[in-house]
Amino acid sequence: MNQFFDTLNSDNQETGEKEMTERVKPELLGGFRDYLPADMINRQMFIEKIQKIYERFGFVPLDTPAIERSSVLGTDIPDFGMEVYRFTAGDQDVTLRFDLTVPLARVIAAYPDLPKPFKRYQIGKVWRKEKPQAGRFREFVQFDVDIVGSKSMLADTEIIIIIYTTLTELGVDKFLIRFNSRKVLNALPEYVGFDPKRIKDVLRILDKLEKVGLDKVKEELKRQPENVYDEALAFSDESIKKIIVFLQISSGDNIEILKRLSGVFGGNETAKAGIKELREICDNLIVAGIPQKNWEIDLSVARGLDYYTGPVFETTLLELPSIGSVFSGGRFDGLIGKFANDSIPATGASIGVDRFYAALEQLGKLKTIPTTTKVLVTVFNELLGKKSLEFAQKLRNTGINTEVYLNEEKLLKEQMIYAVKQEIPFVVIIGPDEEKKGMVTLKDLQTRKQVLLTEEECLAMLKGS
Repeated sequence: MNQFFDTLNSDNQETGEKEMTERVKPELLGGFRDYLPADMINRQMFIEKIQKIYERFGFVPLDTPAIERSSVLGTDIPDFGMEVYRFTAGDQDVTLRFDLTVPLARVIAAYPDLPKPFKRYQIGKVWRKEKPQAGRFREFVQFDVDIVGSKSMLADTEIIIIIYTTLTELGVDKFLIRFNSRKVLNALPEYVGFDPKRIKDVLRILDKLEKVGLDKVKEELKRQPENVYDEALAFSDESIKKIIVFLQISSGDNIEILKRLSGVFGGNETAKAGIKELREICDNLIVAGIPQKNWEIDLSVARGLDYYTGPVFETTLLELPSIGSVFSGGRFDGLIGKFANDSIPATGASIGVDRFYAALEQLGKLKTIPTTTKVLVTVFNELLGKKSLEFAQKLRNTGINTEVYLNEEKLLKEQMIYAVKQEIPFVVIIGPDEEKKGMVTLKDLQTRKQVLLTEEECLAMLKGS
């Protein structure tokens, strides 16, 4: 090993000037980003808040690998509808996970003795090769909350209540939780008159309604195939009229929407089951006292992933609708059956941490904090530095975040400037005068007051601040 470093150092000396021209440019991949300390402190703070909210509802933590077999994630299917990071590792076909829900389904099947209902939360990075845009990255963090093993609409209601509670306690008041049922949507082929095999294509188009508008949706539904390989839907004017009638049911209050849905779909059993689910959720939310200004039935909500089977949810920030849904999910009763003999019901939602963080930045709801340090202990010279280190350790042992000034510059002015720049609220000064008296000076940078104290008095004052 020593020989390796000797050779490396020798090579560096011989190629000094050449090396300067061959250094790698420190640039990020498109769709990825660094989070520097000021950002990370805020991110960690609201992640901790979310975690406490989830635990308040009785959820427990879970973690799974970032990489899974492609067969587990389903990315080996030829028509898998998402761009992902799939590659070969040795003799294994693997994919970086694109969400946390499919890994959860694998865990439930692999550990059948887990108590049901199983209420879990999980935070982790996921990867999708989507086109980068505002608030959307190719590597991003999701924070999921799921209930496995309950068919009751109380479980879906609880997910919506968690969404409401989370956004409210994170300081967001103008938001709307919109929800629908895939069972209602799955009744569309019979009502409109198209091949049920095309339901996925229709739902993908309807899911774009909020982003592109009704005219674009109509245009895409009506579009004729340009060649034999083009799978355009080519809906007739009559079929498009029925789609519009369906989408326009969303106007009005929730009770009126449910009545009109029943009238449109008549005796369709699939639609009836979905309408019943929506009615139960509405009743539950009213009983729970969730303000009706923050939730509504919206028949355009479809969710893009194919594994949803019942209620689906999306949450938009009314002050920043362009950023899309920040907290979404739904019921996925069939997904775990892919891995187990039994079909196990499940529902949940996920908050996109990066997208939500970007939204909070744009809304001006984040105050950057350069450091979590509460106290800076000054250093005047080598001898006094040992005294400073000793007292800093006493502060740390009482749970106070404390830094010892480590720069070579020992002027008190420079140390104070450092504390101000880092927004450290307190400075403990241990200079020659303090050392002679066996005391310390505590300076409050917010009030600009300072006081000479014994170490015990200083510890007590800082613990109480």
